Amino acid sequence: MGEQVGVISELWRYPVQSLRGESVPALDFTAQGIFGDRFYCVVEAETGAAGTAARPPWKMLVTWAARYLVEPRLGRDLPVVEIAFPDGAAMFSDDTRIHDAMSERIGRPVRLTRSDAADVTLPYKASHCHLLTSATLKALAAAYPAGRFVPARFRPNVVLECSETTGFIENGWLGSGLALGSVTLDINEHCVRCALTTRPQGDLPMDPGILHTAQQFNDNHVGVYGAVRQSGRVSLGDRAQR
Repeated sequence: MGEQVGVISELWRYPVQSLRGESVPALDFTAQGIFGDRFYCVVEAETGAAGTAARPPWKMLVTWAARYLVEPRLGRDLPVVEIAFPDGAAMFSDDTRIHDAMSERIGRPVRLTRSDAADVTLPYKASHCHLLTSATLKALAAAYPAGRFVPARFRPNVVLECSETTGFIENGWLGSGLALGSVTLDINEHCVRCALTTRPQGDLPMDPGILHTAQQFNDNHVGVYGAVRQSGRVSLGDRAQR
């Protein structure tokens, strides 16, 4: 690998599936994926079926925010997660009252649990890493100038700044390796987008045009998934090479 394709400009970790995540300066990549990413999920209390903000009645999940109280460290148990609600309330993952608080807001019995618990059924295939480039965001923005094409819409783990490059360059990386600092990923799948990209979250408004643009101009793909071939730690400013 010797061709530089970008520089890491943003790193994101999502402690709870479908909730807003946290911008971080570095991430640890292991054989199982990004340490601490999507470690928790919100599930139906009785069945263990995990909810996703792409589907009613779970769409409000993306308006909640999750962050670790202290930085997770390899070889140690994951720290407590703070869940912040739009009304200003906040609770912690080790508070048994959080299940009732979530259930009241969603309108059905739910609980917060580990994503790898034996009784949990996930509605998606877990991936190691979601990667997105500035080139793709620029291409989408050029096609739909009224839309706000920012990483938060698409929930990537890694955002690459690709200088002046514009276009869906990740499409050409499928089936190849990508080095991020000391980490190597095997780019193995397009990221097919869903209604979650249109949901209001933070200061982003509801915008169906976001998804329509991805469908029209890139076959509903925004970004790619990668599996960890070589573990390690990546930091902001690390170079991406093919």
